[in-house]
Amino acid sequence: MGLAMATVGTAASYFQLTRFLREDLTKSVAAQQTALAEYVARDIDSYLDERLQFLGRLAASLPPELLSQPAPLAAWLTRHAALSPVFPLGLMVLDRSGQRLDGTAAFTVDPMAFGNALGGQPALGRPIKMAGSPNAALPMGTPIRSPAGEVVAVLLGTADLAAEGLLGHPDDGRVGHAGGLLVVSPRDRLFVASTDPAMSLKPTPALGVNLLHDRAMTGFRGNGITINAKGVEEISAIASVPLSGWFVVARLPVAEALAPVARMQHFILKQRAPAVLAVLVLIGLIVAWLLSPLLKAARQAEKMARGEMPLSPLQVVRDDEIGHLTRAFNSLLAKLGEQQAELERLAHYDILTGLPNRKLLDDRLRQMLACSGQGGGPMAVLYLDLDGFKPLNDTFGHDAGDEALRRIAKRLLALVGSTDTVARIGGDEFVLLLAGFDAPAEQAVQRLAQRCIEAIGEPLHLDSTEITVGVSIGIVLTEGGAAPKALLAAADEAMYQAKQGGRSCYVLAPWQRDRPVPEAARPQSSCESCVAAVPARQ
Repeated sequence: MGLAMATVGTAASYFQLTRFLREDLTKSVAAQQTALAEYVARDIDSYLDERLQFLGRLAASLPPELLSQPAPLAAWLTRHAALSPVFPLGLMVLDRSGQRLDGTAAFTVDPMAFGNALGGQPALGRPIKMAGSPNAALPMGTPIRSPAGEVVAVLLGTADLAAEGLLGHPDDGRVGHAGGLLVVSPRDRLFVASTDPAMSLKPTPALGVNLLHDRAMTGFRGNGITINAKGVEEISAIASVPLSGWFVVARLPVAEALAPVARMQHFILKQRAPAVLAVLVLIGLIVAWLLSPLLKAARQAEKMARGEMPLSPLQVVRDDEIGHLTRAFNSLLAKLGEQQAELERLAHYDILTGLPNRKLLDDRLRQMLACSGQGGGPMAVLYLDLDGFKPLNDTFGHDAGDEALRRIAKRLLALVGSTDTVARIGGDEFVLLLAGFDAPAEQAVQRLAQRCIEAIGEPLHLDSTEITVGVSIGIVLTEGGAAPKALLAAADEAMYQAKQGGRSCYVLAPWQRDRPVPEAARPQSSCESCVAAVPARQ
């Protein structure tokens, strides 16, 4: 057990350290990813703002008369595009109907950039794939106003998302070996740019594929662990690009982020496991030597438990912890014997009153019947049932009822001899077993029954209240030959007749020398109307 506990403890420490490092590294990597995503998002937002502001300044400086002169307008746009090449894919001017005013070839107008700019606000369009180029293009538009402030045309510029460092972090930078950056447009449900070129300008995954992505599409910003569309578990951080409504995702596979944990586990298993195993073996040998006396004592105790040897104290071999345990076992063995005797007593005596219970009563009744049948003279069974005890319980509570039963038990004990038996066999039912009467036995037992009625009828003082209960008694006399069960049944029947005859009285069942007589015989009673009024119980 000691070796097992040491092994489990070592394994538990190993797994706890692994869990701690995983949690700590996960938090650290998540914080780093968040910082990276926020940095890239600010950089992209600044870059887009710079181009929109340039486009706005260019629109404000455009001479209004050039709007009706295609050739000069085209030359003006070419010259300014060359002076500040922030829109390497060119500039164009569209009228309110979407027709180009610079005299060049027709062009497919981005409805978002054109429509929002026509409404009077600078706008970004939907990223598109450029013909003849592997790069994506981003249309931007700003309104051109007349001197009166009316929007008369729209100036559009198209930026190359990979040219001159625009969104260069997703295209050029990687996070670790397998991580990367994503720029996502929730409005267009599109990957604007990605470290992985194959993902650029591809639709975002369907709802339910990537739970963290689903939350980001509805506004969540922060970090967490998720499983991407390829089934790879990643640590992802999300930051907003306010100007465009996009968000940047910095992601790193969990396997790569937690690689130091795997290296630590390998180091522990390779460097520490043999040393731990050697220590455990040494501890095991020492423990086996220390516990050898305990094992010997255990074998002796097992023999005592199987009954192969009598219960006896174990030998104390050493004055150490094992010796202390052996002495404690010996004390426990002695205590066990005392408790066994106490259990034996509780099995035969009523807990409340300390009187013999039904089990011990049956045993003593058999002994007295055997003695009476061998010439020991008549014996009597008195079956007592208290009158008015239930109202006492209901009125004053069970504690008062218990105290009343204890006092009544003491009164009954005071009326009998040391060789007689007073037993409690039910809630308020008592049985007296008596022998050795002075002749005639009927008169002696009737006098005892009357004394029981008088003793129990004396007032009980409970909680400053005077309470009186009565008792009905059934009596059976015999000189042996009757079964204990039949004898108690006859006494119970006589007690029932006493109850029906007025209570607080007794009924003596007729008897013969060897057994109680049949119920049809006339009983003797202390109740005036008992015999005439009460039929025998069926």
